[in-house]
Amino acid sequence: MALAHLHIQILMALRRGGYVGGGKTPNLLELGEQNWFGDVDANELPDIADQLGVPATLKKEVEAQLAETLETGGDWQRFHIAKLFYRLVYEHERYVAIDLNGSPGVALAYDLNSPVPLQGQFEVVTNFGTSEHVFNQYQVFKTMHEHCAPGGLMLHSVPNQGAYDHGFFNYQPTFFFDLCEANGYGAILLGHVDCSGTIHKLTEIRNRAAYVALAVQGRLSKESGLFAVLRMPESKQDFSPPRQGYYEGRLPDELAEAWRQMKR
Repeated sequence: MALAHLHIQILMALRRGGYVGGGKTPNLLELGEQNWFGDVDANELPDIADQLGVPATLKKEVEAQLAETLETGGDWQRFHIAKLFYRLVYEHERYVAIDLNGSPGVALAYDLNSPVPLQGQFEVVTNFGTSEHVFNQYQVFKTMHEHCAPGGLMLHSVPNQGAYDHGFFNYQPTFFFDLCEANGYGAILLGHVDCSGTIHKLTEIRNRAAYVALAVQGRLSKESGLFAVLRMPESKQDFSPPRQGYYEGRLPDELAEAWRQMKR
């Protein structure tokens, strides 16, 4: 998947909000090596550096590497640009990507259907358009859990509706609500992304009731995704697969009734 305008804005907001960068995120793990989509001009990276208030030495370093990358070109140029943006957002020291089709010499070609032979934990673990292509859903989310450091962030950008024949799976908000409840994750952000237009628009889903309201009001796009920023608890436990709250009887009566009334 590629980092597009909305991803860039959300990651910049996380940086400005103090969730990442500034020494908080020295280790970054990506499930799926990201590239630069191009709806934001790569030449805007110096301006982004100013907006984020990164150290002058880092801005100078990124500017020099950007100029070299744009001059060199090549098949993997967009991947290099994405990594320069990440340097501005996270200021990380260690970067690891797992991708069967990633750039040579960078991405680790591990199959996410199985446990990965990876050492250490990471303050940020991303899943930007990767998990829907993995059949073993239990293992891919367990891998994220196991390699996310206590108090760390797991970032998800996944399909919700549409994306015809894109991958094996689309996801519903109940997946993330129940995943959080099963593992004690805090939801910093869960949003419905309208992908029907050229510019994707995010509507925050603060709780289950908010999503029901969007459905009842007919405000859910048939071409959509979900974006989630989840925080690992400081007292990290073993991964627990979620069970759906409706069938567990954990939903308030009004939400359970709304769930029953929604179109299938």
